Amino acid sequence: MTLGTRKLRYFIAIADAGAVSRAAATLNVAQSALSHHIVELEAELGVKLLERQARGVALTGAGRRLYEHASAILAALDKAETDVKTFSEVASGPVSVGLCPTAVEAISLQLMLAVRKSCPKVHLTVIEGMSPNLLERVFLGEICLTAMYNPPKDPRLASQAILDEELYLVGCPDIIGRSSQPIAFADIPEGSIVGLNAPPGSRAIIHAQILRNQITPSPALEIASLSALRKALQGGLGCSILARTTVAADLAEGLLHARRIVQPTLTRALHIVSLANRPHTHAFVEVKALLSNVISGAVDAGAWPAKLVSRGGPIELSAFQNGAIE
Repeated sequence: MTLGTRKLRYFIAIADAGAVSRAAATLNVAQSALSHHIVELEAELGVKLLERQARGVALTGAGRRLYEHASAILAALDKAETDVKTFSEVASGPVSVGLCPTAVEAISLQLMLAVRKSCPKVHLTVIEGMSPNLLERVFLGEICLTAMYNPPKDPRLASQAILDEELYLVGCPDIIGRSSQPIAFADIPEGSIVGLNAPPGSRAIIHAQILRNQITPSPALEIASLSALRKALQGGLGCSILARTTVAADLAEGLLHARRIVQPTLTRALHIVSLANRPHTHAFVEVKALLSNVISGAVDAGAWPAKLVSRGGPIELSAFQNGAIE
């Protein structure tokens, strides 16, 4: 076979080292043998993979593409080997879960408790990020699965819609009005939207591009941090389009005010997303099920005001009683 694992590992090593001599020293392989493998690989593929330079080598365009494929292939092989060697009836091993800020607020603690109780041998890593950043890390193989909003339709992804939630205009009463009545989309103050969802930011506001284009963002401020956004809203620097769950604590303490947006109603869809067509470990399957379960439990308990699209398995609602979100 042209793309044998040895050739791919040698190619990756040379690309990472930036020189055949350095790769040879790292691999403890003769430099001539490495050079022969690269020449053979280029001949078989019919493309040039490396540009020889005075102080080493650099990847060509074709070389960069092969590097991406080779990295994914070798990572999958290493993962398969680890999975088979460590397989048992008890889920074990590492699983990384990406959570958007709203999911962190609503279910991160319940997820960690559920994994500790049901899968004590799983090493869980929880990573917070905005939906586009989480998706990028899924594609890079840095995150096993993620709870994120409005993922793109992509054949490389396995995506399960789990809930829909309405969006609100959030800010100080002096900016969005003191009324608790809904506010029409057309009445959103122009030039006042700051933060996480300001165009041309993430896809997490709403599905309809035409509506996103009608939102006039603040000309002076854009924020990609939830903590900084909350401070800005509390300080009267603007308003933002968010779910109530995202700023539940601030609303409960009276630090911020929220008004439901209507004409039209704005919603966003939460999905559990992972790479498709990639073998998953026993631990991955168990943690994914637990993630779905705790999200369903949060909605059932009223801790996450939203409408379930699909449902995970049963979970004790008492887990959410002390931290229920109004």
